Amino acid sequence: MTRPDPAVLTRIAEKLELLTRVEAEHGFGVRIEGPAPLEPIADLPGVAEVYSLFQRLEGDNFRFHAPKEILTPQAWAEHEVDPNDPMGSPLIVGYEMDSVPPGLRAEIRGGDPIYLDREDLDVYYMESSAYVYQYEHPDEDVEFTVIAPDVATFFDEHVLGPRYPELTSVVFGPAATEQRLRKGRHAGEYADNWRRLLIAAGLSS
Repeated sequence: MTRPDPAVLTRIAEKLELLTRVEAEHGFGVRIEGPAPLEPIADLPGVAEVYSLFQRLEGDNFRFHAPKEILTPQAWAEHEVDPNDPMGSPLIVGYEMDSVPPGLRAEIRGGDPIYLDREDLDVYYMESSAYVYQYEHPDEDVEFTVIAPDVATFFDEHVLGPRYPELTSVVFGPAATEQRLRKGRHAGEYADNWRRLLIAAGLSS
């Protein structure tokens, strides 16, 4: 395991500053909170470093915040791996929010999670139903999609960059990337307010 390229961390920080300014100008309704410095975790190079750059990111479709297991070195040391977890007790790096009614988002942490493999540090998506099936049938293969090779690449390219539509497609299906608003001041634009923010900032299309 190697530390993330400092240039990538710098680029993520710069993108967050840009998006914060653009959101203040346009008012798309996303949430960008941070930074929230965390102590590095030796077993997870780069993970705490990335999550130190923000406390919370949230748009119509996704919510991202640091996994509770890495908030302190003590929390990580005390965290127990479930020996019966067929996926090796991955960390949850974020949630899809489309399945959560807007009025309940303050009470519900999210829908299906996006995971970080604690061994190879891949970021991947797996439907909750597939996860349950894997528990019940540990000897069978289930479908999941690796999104990025590490959490820094994930945020740089898939959350804050040009590959955001790919993330949306993986989690919600290709049709979700083309959903448009039918009325209001943003009529005709993409329904996903995080994508509208990225476009306004020149970070995605």
